[in-house]
Amino acid sequence: MYSTKKPSRLFSLIAALATVALLAVVAGQYSAQMQQIDQNKSQKNPESKEPAGPQPSQLQEKRVAHQVPPLSGTGEDAKKAVLAFIDWAGLSTPDEREDVRKMISSASDNKEIAGALCEEAFRAQQVDHSRALLVLSILGELRNPSGEECLRRFVNLPFPQDGRKTSEGEIVEQIDLGTLQAKAIDGLAYLRTMSADEEVLRQVQKHPSIIVRAEAISAYLWNHQDSPDKARSVLTKYVRKDEKIYLDRVQRDEGGKAESFNRKLEYYLKSHPEAVAPAPKFEPPKDEKPKKDYPTQTVKPPVF
Repeated sequence: MYSTKKPSRLFSLIAALATVALLAVVAGQYSAQMQQIDQNKSQKNPESKEPAGPQPSQLQEKRVAHQVPPLSGTGEDAKKAVLAFIDWAGLSTPDEREDVRKMISSASDNKEIAGALCEEAFRAQQVDHSRALLVLSILGELRNPSGEECLRRFVNLPFPQDGRKTSEGEIVEQIDLGTLQAKAIDGLAYLRTMSADEEVLRQVQKHPSIIVRAEAISAYLWNHQDSPDKARSVLTKYVRKDEKIYLDRVQRDEGGKAESFNRKLEYYLKSHPEAVAPAPKFEPPKDEKPKKDYPTQTVKPPVF
């Protein structure tokens, strides 16, 4: 089920999301978005739709490392098992990655577990963005036929046309749903079934959000590394003309060296000079006379 050469694209994000630190970052990013809402549109401060829960530190004190809650059962037992597993996975650490993967794999044939995950994904989408991301990742990793149908329904949720705006004019509701639907696309691409691939390609062409279209291109290429030329040829038929640059987008493999990534990035920027941001110019304040030592341009872009 899992590649011996590279970790699955989907599970790489599960491992990342399943740490307290990154969940805090995701929540912080979401909070920052909310703080940028145009106050002319709404004078109300953003409020949580759920009561505050226990602090992560309190939950960590109660959990036992490497003791994964079983992901099994039917009916109500399946629902309880799913909720317990999600809570545990959300606080797991990188060295518990294999524990999580094995437990998800053990439930791959359990239709009721897939159904419970699906139900929680749609519920969390309304109230907890970070949790919804995690649940969609688990559902995709499960690789269950019922899970495929759920991911397809999720990625086809109606895309909001208006809502609260950030200071840059972006609609917060579109960003939120777009990032979640991009995660659903990851799960569909990871399945590599004919029906799932067809859905991914359809979203490459039809989805209203560039967030989802770009991720669909990337995920399709990632999950067809055994035949990259064929995958690229197939994608070319669906990618919009002004978005073909995403076919060449550089990705950093998990565990990859910075030097290797930098070489790829340098080649990418040479091939796509339009992607290079113009160097900002430094100008003296208007009420100050120009000085000879003011730099006219920046130094070279930073190396990652």
